[in-house]
Order: sequence, then structure tokens, then C-alpha cells
Amino acid sequence: MNLKFFVLLLISGSVFMGCVSSKPVRSTTVDAYSNYDEDLSAVRPKYKESSPVETAKKPEVKRVLSDQPLHVNRKLDAVVDTIASKNRAIRFASGYRIQIYVGNTRKEADDARLFTYQTFPELNPYLVYSQPTYRVRIGDFMTRLEAERYLQQVRSRYESAVILAEKIDLKKSLMVK
Repeated sequence: MNLKFFVLLLISGSVFMGCVSSKPVRSTTVDAYSNYDEDLSAVRPKYKESSPVETAKKPEVKRVLSDQPLHVNRKLDAVVDTIASKNRAIRFASGYRIQIYVGNTRKEADDARLFTYQTFPELNPYLVYSQPTYRVRIGDFMTRLEAERYLQQVRSRYESAVILAEKIDLKKSLMVK
């Protein structure tokens, strides 16, 4: 059986070897581009040569700026003014405050407010009383990131300080740096 298998393998190998071409195979893309010799000078753009003296003789353009404001459209100005007045009327927005004290003692709440006045004069403290609990919240922060910066400093004194989402005063929030 091994001999029959070996003979069959030998015959099939010689048949397949006979099908192989003796010429080396060349890439058709390389041949197509290596023999390219078309003349494109007829379609290239032609420019008139200019001397450096001709380019230096160009007159300078002077721009005159008027003192009057540039009005695009009076209707547009009216619309922008109404939008600006509506934006000025907005006093409150959603933001964040840091709650530093929660308890039943008024004196401790006042001490927390005093700590805020002395340590962070740019932050406004707010005392909220809902019977029988006093809450002291500080700051008017637009973003949570701003509140987190102050939270680390406040936690040195008040470990239970947390950030709360609240409505804040926009004018006061602009004063916080």
C-alpha cells in the first residue's frame, strides 16, 4: 500500500510540475508605468515672466477706518438688545453649594458662618433654618469642579462637608475664583 501511494504521489507531482511555466512572472503594473513616455508640455499652463521691478511698482492700498460703528442691520441690533435684556433679568441658575454644618445649635451654625467669613471672604455663607435644624451652606459655584476645589480646604475643619446641587445667584457666582 505504501508503494502504491508513493507511485501515485510521484505521478501527480510530475503532472503538476508540467503545468508550471518556465518564464518568470512580471508585474503588469510595473511594466505599464515604466514605459510611460507621453509628452504633457502642450497642456501645461504658461506664465508670463515678470521682473522684480514690475512687482515693486504696485501702488499701496490704504484702508480708511471710519469712526462710526459697523451696523449690519438695525433689526438685528434690536433682537440682540432684547436677548441681552432677557439675559440680564435672569438672576438664578442651577449650580452647587457646599454644606458645612447641619445641627440643632444656633451658636455652632454662627461659628461655621464666621469661619467662612474669615477663611473664605469670597464665598457667601447661607444659613437655612428648618425647625429644629440649622444648615450652613457656602458658595455659589457654577460647576462641580469649582466646588470640589474649596471642598478639600473646608474638610480640614468640617469633615462632614458635602456638595449639594442648588439654585445659585449668578452675580455672586461670578465673584468666586
